[in-house]
Amino acid sequence: MVFMWFFLYSSGMTSVTMIPAEALRWLAGQERTSILLMGAADNYAPRLTRTGHSVTVVDPDVGRLKSLRNHYFGVHVVAADGQALPFDPECFSIVLSIQNFHSFSGDKALTEWARVLKADGSLGLAYVTRDDSVPWVKRLKRLVQATLPEAMTGDREVESVAALEASSCFPNVESTSFRLWVPCTREQLQASAANATGSAELSPEDRAALMDAIGQLYDEYARTPDPLMLPYCIRCWRAGVDRTKLIEALRRGDEGLSISL
Repeated sequence: MVFMWFFLYSSGMTSVTMIPAEALRWLAGQERTSILLMGAADNYAPRLTRTGHSVTVVDPDVGRLKSLRNHYFGVHVVAADGQALPFDPECFSIVLSIQNFHSFSGDKALTEWARVLKADGSLGLAYVTRDDSVPWVKRLKRLVQATLPEAMTGDREVESVAALEASSCFPNVESTSFRLWVPCTREQLQASAANATGSAELSPEDRAALMDAIGQLYDEYARTPDPLMLPYCIRCWRAGVDRTKLIEALRRGDEGLSISL
């Protein structure tokens, strides 16, 4: 459930992404084109396919690919390492990595993605991050971290985007962001905290005290019967490929094999 992501993201667990339609349009563009999507998780492939794009999904997990293919027949799936793609050069117009760029080796992945992009192709990255600017969220963060210091600790995965900003294969990176509000009930907010990092090690008394404190904070800010709204920021990056830099980048990454005779 999307509200669970509020804590799961900070704890390093698998998150539920929430990229809205306008963010996908910014990443993929308005014209129908060929897209290589990194990862079969979530529902981005069918969403992109429904808007007219030709989508190929690469994921090393055969089970996830089978599930995706069984539910959405218009999606092409390939079981492969996203850093060693079984495609000829210049096969795709767009490569997308949503919520998972940190799982790749930055320079290696970027060089390989540049290889399969057409000369006028582009790369898009996106992450959903918590928006701590809302007063009640600031109070919630202080409250939770007083008991669970590792919960709600930040957006470490986003730091991986620095590799794109430093890449010679993808100069002129542009970025934008979108706001998203997700409704959350009192029970859902407490359940999220119960699954946060370190919660399992709490004593029954400390856990109960934390749940009570979260419930009191919720009651203070919520306007019954309306739920509180959790704020998120969808951060997006887009960069056109520069294939003139590709050979140079490949040479730097090829150490070769040395044989002494």
